[in-house]
Amino acid sequence: MKNKSFFILLLALLCPIFMLGQNISITGKTNRPNALVRLITYDEMLTCRQTKAAETQSDNKGKFTLKAEIKEITPAQIAINLDRVDIILSPNGKYDLEILIPERNDDESYFEKPLPTIKINLADDGGLYSQCVAAESLIDDFVYENFNLIYRGGKIALLDTLENQVYRALGEVKSDYVRNLIKYRIAAVEMAVNNESAVSKYYDNQPVLYSQTAYMDVFIELFNGYFNTRHFNFYELRNAFYSGYDKFMTYLKKNDFLSRNPQLCEIIVMVELRRLYYENKFDKNAILDYIGRIKNDSKYLKNKLVAQNLLAQMADLSYDSQAPSFSLKDRNGKVVKLSDYQDDMVLLQFVDRFSQVNEHEFLMLKDLQKQWNDTIQVVTIATKEVFEDYVQLFDKQGFKWQLLNLGDNILLLEDYHVKTYPAYVILKRKNRVGMAPAPSPDHYLDFHVRRISKYL
Repeated sequence: MKNKSFFILLLALLCPIFMLGQNISITGKTNRPNALVRLITYDEMLTCRQTKAAETQSDNKGKFTLKAEIKEITPAQIAINLDRVDIILSPNGKYDLEILIPERNDDESYFEKPLPTIKINLADDGGLYSQCVAAESLIDDFVYENFNLIYRGGKIALLDTLENQVYRALGEVKSDYVRNLIKYRIAAVEMAVNNESAVSKYYDNQPVLYSQTAYMDVFIELFNGYFNTRHFNFYELRNAFYSGYDKFMTYLKKNDFLSRNPQLCEIIVMVELRRLYYENKFDKNAILDYIGRIKNDSKYLKNKLVAQNLLAQMADLSYDSQAPSFSLKDRNGKVVKLSDYQDDMVLLQFVDRFSQVNEHEFLMLKDLQKQWNDTIQVVTIATKEVFEDYVQLFDKQGFKWQLLNLGDNILLLEDYHVKTYPAYVILKRKNRVGMAPAPSPDHYLDFHVRRISKYL
């Protein structure tokens, strides 16, 4: 009896936790049966770093259900295998939707490939999704119809008309998220005509909107290259940078705007340090250390998250970072691991359907492989649907390097940021990244293979 009472009490305590852990529900259908379905949320919209919130598989009719927890209004994506659609989620929201993935057409190039579409049958979220979509459409249509008057005629006053029209069309807007979407979409138009007042009007003493795409789009336009503006002397900035983190931040806060907005100041500093990192103008280790200081010491939790995401983003597939591992089968069914190539340089080649581009690059790669000899091991990874076609091609053309079947390991393509085919990645010994992405054989691939080999 005591055990039964204890069990009932335990369930009573745990039920709220379970409910808290799944406060949104998405039921859906896709034209891709038995597909991997993922709900991927954005951590914040500056780095656009993402986290997998839920994962399932569509059934043989393409139906699926996703449940997850979110704490605030969150931009997200639903991925059907590797195809993605955008959605905005609200805590405690319930959604029913359909996702259509266009059929592949061999006559179309990758860049002409039609995008997947989403149809929302139900969005029980207080009108958030429908108002966001309607606001975006209204603003786009107005700007298109009044393009000459706004951009060439400089008729900024028209933006007041636009704002009034949007609010009249939407009716009652309860969500701050929707109001800020409208505000910063209009700010983007105003800034394109005259951005002199945009900083003070939209960012001075304003809340930092980490999850608002429109806010971050304008932010990047306004503050990208901020250290290069008249607000700073480059040589003073450089001297302050090499004097240590504390003196560097003290120097920056001599700027009145940065001093008044310490939370925004840290974000501007991180974005500008990232730019300087890729421009190779300042010491890279010091830049990483400074962003790490913000990650560890900032009093703003969201800034710590941005710093953490920036560091991860800058390290992802960067030179000498650890390459994503894999275990794939060769043409004989033998499992081949990336770790099998610990002692070798490796050229990874990702391929999908065969084309004239593939044929040209394969023939060039065959000649290069003979020249490289044992300098670098070539490994071709073909998608499951076309693997047998490449087995026949290798036999016919006498290609001697390794051929692997991607199989169902499609997320490996995301790990290596494969966007088009063929795609190339150079790995150093110990499975460290040498260059990702690497150029194709007819765009100096040989030069970079020899360059990286020279420094090993």
